[in-house]
Amino acid sequence: MEQVHRHLVIFGLLDLGLMMLIMTVIWRAGNSLLGGISLGIGGLVLFYGLVVSNGFRKRSVGYDLKFISMLSFTSAFFIIVGVIEGILALMSGQIILLVQAGLILALGWATRRRISTVRHPTFIEWYARGVDSQVNLRADEVYASCPHCSSLLAVIPSMLGLEDRCPNCEGFLVNSIEEE
Repeated sequence: MEQVHRHLVIFGLLDLGLMMLIMTVIWRAGNSLLGGISLGIGGLVLFYGLVVSNGFRKRSVGYDLKFISMLSFTSAFFIIVGVIEGILALMSGQIILLVQAGLILALGWATRRRISTVRHPTFIEWYARGVDSQVNLRADEVYASCPHCSSLLAVIPSMLGLEDRCPNCEGFLVNSIEEE
């Protein structure tokens, strides 16, 4: 669980960095009013994101919910920017800009998927125990995520079958390959 937590912190900080990069591009676009607003909002978001990420890293009480709100905000930002870039790319016929818009939309979707990990009951229980706690897996168990809802699960790989379902979303945990 410690590795999942570290992964979430690192990718949260990377999301903040990418968001700041996008805000810097908007700032340098030439319009001084839009640039000033972008720079001001970007500075506040960066400060808030760094404080929240640090509190989440230290597993401080309540920072899991603040981290979820930060992920929600960055995800919405990426999706909005991706849609706007996509529209501009279609209007101007620029393929590179369209690819960039698709990548930013994918980043927004991936950021949104991390929220389900932080909301998962196993993660919430581990987070609430404090810094020194450990969730002990049995010798044959490993952590895996549901391919549908990204819920964090402890599974025994050798015992997974085609009929096994996620307890959270009821999706199948193992994809079957149909032969024709």
